[in-house]
Amino acid sequence: MLTMLEEIVLLAVDEKTGCLRSVREYATAYALVGAVFFDLALARKIDTDTETIEIIDTTPTGNAPGPGSGGHVAPRHLKTVEDWIEQLFYGRDDLEGEALKSLIDRGILRHQKSKLMWIINVECYPMVNNKPQKFVTTRLANAILGDDIPDTRDIMLVSIAAPCGLLSYVLVEDALERRKRRVELLCHLETISRKVNSAIVNLDAARRNVMPKMI
Repeated sequence: MLTMLEEIVLLAVDEKTGCLRSVREYATAYALVGAVFFDLALARKIDTDTETIEIIDTTPTGNAPGPGSGGHVAPRHLKTVEDWIEQLFYGRDDLEGEALKSLIDRGILRHQKSKLMWIINVECYPMVNNKPQKFVTTRLANAILGDDIPDTRDIMLVSIAAPCGLLSYVLVEDALERRKRRVELLCHLETISRKVNSAIVNLDAARRNVMPKMI
């Protein structure tokens, strides 16, 4: 099974060109971190309640990539989800690169370099096996278009794909607009998903508001 981090990166790969897509730069970066947080929760490395987080296991998950696979979990003094997401964001290294390498090693993608205007190096990741990506997009589409409660993993995936615009690669704009309330419901259905979604939205908004002032 793919990690949540790998699934988020896979959603960002254009099946036709192999290029990585990003609607919102910082939100996507936070989504990668949110995926790592969920991977830790699913592996039972951390435990959460409505307000605090507790590290319960620091042993490697054995399921690369990302924090938790190598044992580098966020500091124990951080107690809120937003603090964790922000800390992991600053210490994230190259989560996207780690996930891409893992997907290449799994035989799902391949690495390809080319020149743009004979000058600029362009790196793409064409599909070798598109079934994993189809599996992820189908699960997301079913979760959004259906009326039943999806499993926890799919609820988590919706809650981090939504704020960074990755759902636009799953369904057309009209369909997403019609199911807007459903997406909002899924993002807030479970405490951990609600907390991570809110953290991504808040931190992304704060970063976008600060950046123009720094230029």
